[in-house]
Amino acid sequence: MTFIKRIVTMTLLVLAFSQPSINGHGDVVYAERIRLGLPSRSMGYLPLFVALRRGFFKDESIELDLPLMLPNIAHNALLSGEIDYHGVADSALRLAAKGAPIKSIFFGTTLPNYFVMAKPQIKTVADLKGKYIGVSRFGGTTDLAARVALRKNGLDPQKDVVLIMIGLAGTRNAALTAGSIDATIANPPDNAVLKQKGYRELLFLGDAIEFPSNGFATTDRRLSENREQVKRLLRALYRGLQFSREHPAETIKIIESEYNIDAVLARESYASLVKSLSKDGTASDAGLRVHAKLIQSSEKGLGEIPFSKMVDFRILEEIRREGIR
Repeated sequence: MTFIKRIVTMTLLVLAFSQPSINGHGDVVYAERIRLGLPSRSMGYLPLFVALRRGFFKDESIELDLPLMLPNIAHNALLSGEIDYHGVADSALRLAAKGAPIKSIFFGTTLPNYFVMAKPQIKTVADLKGKYIGVSRFGGTTDLAARVALRKNGLDPQKDVVLIMIGLAGTRNAALTAGSIDATIANPPDNAVLKQKGYRELLFLGDAIEFPSNGFATTDRRLSENREQVKRLLRALYRGLQFSREHPAETIKIIESEYNIDAVLARESYASLVKSLSKDGTASDAGLRVHAKLIQSSEKGLGEIPFSKMVDFRILEEIRREGIR
């Protein structure tokens, strides 16, 4: 094959794997394929799915791949360059605090989007005394938030209730409906589904504690060497977040379609989600401090953790100053 033929062949291959779109000036541009690993398609990632459905990533010439990955696999894939970003910012904070070259750059929620759902006969938090409550894992965010909320409502989580580590949300919900436990910590839409079945919503844990969740992280190298790509991704996410907050009717329609649920359940899920949605994608010092204390309690000898070691919101703040375009 001649040199000219090789160049033509390579050009055709590049075009074959690129998706053309029209930018704001009417020019044809080719979408950049970006891989973002997710632990699940949780409703906590609503700004991401709204941005996809509304075409905000297309506006930024981004074609987004969303492989599902367990958190530890997602971290390894990010650090090895197999993916460009991931949606496991909560645990990325821990790795960054220990020295990993990654930063959390956006959070979809600033309050724990968890609800204590209990058997119908349990009418108040006080009625949970002596009862079994399912959490995902000890030391995790559901466990932490549940303990703080119970304490604020007059129950000692060490003595007055029995917290049980059950794992995934589906397993916890099944344990509740089977009667194996008396209450569980549920996320939307599970809390709304359980309410429809007659189970009682006792607490929104975001009323008791603040910490950011459902966020996205990338490597220090990408932040320094591919800043413009990071900015385009964050701009799409920011637009998705703002649309979610400002256009409830359209967002509920997106929830209905994205999660294949009926209109009533979509409305109830949105009402639950909007309580914890971030205002601007950043996290407060108070929220980050909760994560820092949790990390310090499990990583003895780590010492003080500067927030700048875990998060970098500078590009996001730049987008906010410029306004949505």
